[in-house]
Amino acid sequence: MKKYSFLFAALILMFLGSSSAFSQRAKDIKIDFRINAEAIFHGGSVEDNSQLSDNNNGRSNNGKPSDFESTAYPSKFVNWEIFDVGPHQENYQIKFLDFPWTGSVTAFAQNPIPGGGKRAKVKIEDNTPDGTVKYTIRFTIRSQTTGETRTFVLDPKIRITSTP
Repeated sequence: MKKYSFLFAALILMFLGSSSAFSQRAKDIKIDFRINAEAIFHGGSVEDNSQLSDNNNGRSNNGKPSDFESTAYPSKFVNWEIFDVGPHQENYQIKFLDFPWTGSVTAFAQNPIPGGGKRAKVKIEDNTPDGTVKYTIRFTIRSQTTGETRTFVLDPKIRITSTP
């Protein structure tokens, strides 16, 4: 009986150890870009009327979206989604155009990364070394009332690391 208790305890410890290691593995990231389309369309700054967040503890040291930095991993995907959180959302159509980028590493196969809708997705190249990529979110807001379309930009960053 003592032998089975020891094996059971060892099995539990193995499971607990692997589950905590599993939770620390590299993963795909999702970056949410929330904007007040009405305010931006009518002259408000993108910086003051937008917010970035992700599912991997991304942060901005000064609270501004242009300073926002996400951490991402080689061989994983970065997924962006844009949301209108302002009033009169039915009056504005928003979409990503593309994501031109520069940086100390060649992280993506395409430059610019294509947009074309409310979502965009790109894979970080398999053997990308650690480094930082500064990218530009180019997006449009179209007034459903007037039919006019305007283009806007924001420049956050992605830090590529091979160690989660």
